[in-house]
Amino acid sequence: MKGILLCAILTTTFFFGCKKDEATSPSQDQFADKLTLGAGMSGFTIVGESATFARLSGSAMVFWRLESAADMGGSSVKIRIDKQGTGGYAPFDSVTYQNPQSYGHIMLSSFTMSSAGSFRASGVLLSNGKSVASKDFSVN
Repeated sequence: MKGILLCAILTTTFFFGCKKDEATSPSQDQFADKLTLGAGMSGFTIVGESATFARLSGSAMVFWRLESAADMGGSSVKIRIDKQGTGGYAPFDSVTYQNPQSYGHIMLSSFTMSSAGSFRASGVLLSNGKSVASKDFSVN
C-alpha cells in the first residue's frame, strides 16, 4: 500500500510539478548575444568579471562565457583574439573549443594570455561562421 501511495505521489509530482507556462516563460527563454570575461567561473557564472587581467608567472588566465540568443546547436566555438595596434585590431591568436552538448545557449571555458597589450576577444560559432559577440580587454 505504501508503495502504491509513493508511486501516486511521484507520478503526480512528475506530471504537475512544473506548469508548462512556468517552464517556458519568456523570462527564462531570453538569451542575448554576449561575451563575458573574468577571473574565474562557478557553474554557469563568470566570477571576477573584468576587462583587465594581470600576468602572473608570465601569463594571465582569462575565463569566458559566451551566450548566444540562438541555440548553438552543438557548434564548436572559436575564441578569436585580435590585438590592437596603431592601425586598429589585427588577428593575433585563436582557440577552438568543442561543444560538450548538442544544444544550448551558453558555453564557458578559459584561455591564457602571455602577451601584454589591448585585445578584442570574439566568440564565433564554427557551424555557421557567425560572430556572436566581442569584448575588449587588456593584459598587463
